[in-house]
Amino acid sequence: MREIVILIADLYLEPDLPGSGESAGAGIAHLTRFGSKHPLEDGWRAWVARWLGLPQYARTAPASIAAAALADPPAAGSVWLATPLHLTAGLTSVHFDRRSVLRLPLAELAALAAGFGETFRGSGFDLHPLESGELLLCGPAGAAPSTTTEPARLLVESVAEALPVGEGAPMLRRLGAEIEMWLHGHPLNDQRARRGAPPVSTLWMWGGGAPALTRPAAARKIAAAAFGVDAYVRGLWRVAGGETAAMPVDWDTVTGEPRVQRALGVVEVVELLHAHPSWRLADALAEIDRRLISPSLAALHRGGLDRLVLVANDRCLTLRAADRWRLWRRRRAGLAGLV
Repeated sequence: MREIVILIADLYLEPDLPGSGESAGAGIAHLTRFGSKHPLEDGWRAWVARWLGLPQYARTAPASIAAAALADPPAAGSVWLATPLHLTAGLTSVHFDRRSVLRLPLAELAALAAGFGETFRGSGFDLHPLESGELLLCGPAGAAPSTTTEPARLLVESVAEALPVGEGAPMLRRLGAEIEMWLHGHPLNDQRARRGAPPVSTLWMWGGGAPALTRPAAARKIAAAAFGVDAYVRGLWRVAGGETAAMPVDWDTVTGEPRVQRALGVVEVVELLHAHPSWRLADALAEIDRRLISPSLAALHRGGLDRLVLVANDRCLTLRAADRWRLWRRRRAGLAGLV
């Protein structure tokens, strides 16, 4: 194995992060001390596209790439990622935290897509479930573009300031308001409430663009393996002619696989926070460290891996085996090393 990349897709931190001294795992601490850190000016998606050898897609809209993962992707019109959110309205603002982003099971996504089709019939819009726990919103041809913000970044940018802007913004804002009214009192939310799950307040539309992408006629072997269900990564591998795989229970099966030269593992903090209601961010990062980063570091140190890369918070941390001798590097406490 030449290289392993661990991508924490939804980790964005404020520069003056409170509690940045909290421990986030020994592996992350080792990476932040000895690794080389570089900023990702245009985000992790562009970086992954270039890493896979598809620089021509580095600036393609995330929804355009994600659409390629559908069994029957749309060939015309416009597409957006539609992420379910749970928002709490206060007196003067809307509350958003890391657990506000929801990942729904496919059965719930299918129910929302079917209900949307009935309620919004004739509007030119429809929804398609994605294995990432989100939906893809497909709209009519000629829909004007707008500037949108991915939901995970709402932690460092207020919801009001992140609403769509640009020529197509009024259409998206109007549709978003109609979706909020449709979801209020929706039977799906009654079912979620009965089992103690947060209701879906809205669908956050973002990452829009044209859906048409050139895809290979048949699957082909590509130079890197990808693990996880992120919609963008699944679509990008489809565009390249390959397929992603589910995240393995034991990451050592990846680090010890001699037939794979490069591998990308995609994880999200929000999935762990929903699975463990009492956990904080540091707990989720410690679990990612235990499951993925520390085993990869062990492979690096025993010579089974040439390079380990951590991508998070618009930063790329790269570590090679020889870098552990940089003993002059100062330790940085907890999450501060990712800021």
